[in-house]
Formats: sequence, structure tokens, C-alpha cells
Amino acid sequence: MEVRPNENDVLLGRGHFVNKYPGNQRFRDVVEEQKPFYIAAVKRKDKRNIAIGIINAIQSSNPPGRFLVDSKDSKISILSD
Repeated sequence: MEVRPNENDVLLGRGHFVNKYPGNQRFRDVVEEQKPFYIAAVKRKDKRNIAIGIINAIQSSNPPGRFLVDSKDSKISILSD
């Protein structure tokens, strides 16, 4: 299924376009905000909960952010729900 990215989507990949994509910039901002808590977390469970919180922050955007991957046939698809 082909998907059109919205401004809150996170595009997986490399390069200038991916780095400058608004959803990727927001994702990096959210990660940066949570970094001190992640570093301070001792238990693996706490680190996992922080990572899940980051994913939830992206997915609860308006419109909802998704994690998208460019497939081999040049179509963009949702990585996972």
C-alpha cells in the first residue's frame, strides 16, 4: 500500500531530505528532551518506557505521525503500527 507522508511522519533513511523533513526534526527534538531521563534511568524497563513514550508522542500528533520506510519498489509504506 502506497502512503503519502504527512508533516508529522518520521521517514527512515539517510540524506538531506530525510534529515530536513519536519517529522524527523520533531522526532529528534522529542528524543533530545527525553535524553537526560533515558541516561539517568537504571532499569531496562524504565528505558523501554521512555522509548515507548517517544513513539506515543509522535503517534499522538495531529495528524498522527507514523514511522515510514521507503521500500525497494520506490513506494513508501508504514513500518509498523
